[in-house]
Amino acid sequence: MDLIIFVLLLWILNPLITLLNRNEELFPANLKLDPAAPAHEAWDASSANAIPRILHQTSANSTIPAKWVESQGSCRKTYPDWEYKLWTDDSFREFLVAEYPWFVDQWDNYPFPIQRADSLRYFVLYHYGGLYLDMDTFCNKSIPIEQFDPRVPNAIFQSTLPTGVTNDFMMASARHPAFERLITKLPLYFSRTWWWGHLQPYCNIMIAAGPMFVTLVLMGFLLEQPSLPSPLIQVIEPPELMPFITDLQSSTWHGADAQALMWLGIRPWTWYALGVVGLVIGLWIVNYAVVALYKVVSRKAPEIMSLKEVKLM
Repeated sequence: MDLIIFVLLLWILNPLITLLNRNEELFPANLKLDPAAPAHEAWDASSANAIPRILHQTSANSTIPAKWVESQGSCRKTYPDWEYKLWTDDSFREFLVAEYPWFVDQWDNYPFPIQRADSLRYFVLYHYGGLYLDMDTFCNKSIPIEQFDPRVPNAIFQSTLPTGVTNDFMMASARHPAFERLITKLPLYFSRTWWWGHLQPYCNIMIAAGPMFVTLVLMGFLLEQPSLPSPLIQVIEPPELMPFITDLQSSTWHGADAQALMWLGIRPWTWYALGVVGLVIGLWIVNYAVVALYKVVSRKAPEIMSLKEVKLM
């Protein structure tokens, strides 16, 4: 019994173990951006693989909250010649009905509004390509998309702690295969998380459609590639983005449960220690339950046998 439980836990935790052990191989933050550097020699804005000049942002409705008016205005000012798409709940739902009707029911049934905002960004980047920025992002300088090689599909993510990438900043060519993988995996992760969401909201949000979802799905995508790191996905560290954007880090959906997990996030090896402790406690509970059940059955067995003998007489 203990062996079965141990193997089951290893199977469940294997993606996280792989992530911690192979993070540098899967998500090396080796992208550098130099505002003064020339455009890529093969740059062609009309190329299917070029990142289009489209800036995507999201809001519940067309009225921008006062705390984000300045940051939103800074981005529109920084990218004056880009197409600006402000996605609201209503406009995105209309888009889904027209383009991806298979996802409408799931989008309507997400338990937390942030999950709708998370899933939205993957669809619009897959469909249109461009740059996605959270509303709490202040734009300082235009990102030089002309420096990216247009001969291959481009997808750029920002690294995060303790492992993987985040989803508050993303850039991509339209119809990028990694974003296709993201939108097609959303139903699977929803089915695995919806039933326990309100017990642990932060974990549910992270895994169902948030940064951990992105990281796990991209890990699966990358492990299928012929070599690592893959040219299809590039990762940039936050300091490299500082000349271009400032993350105001409002994180309006974070609760008390998030604070504890974020504390653990900067101490990745504590996950292993917690895993060992959890395994030991889990095995002890199961063994205790099995022994207790055995004792109950042992006490009841003579009574059951006596009743059978009485009936036979």
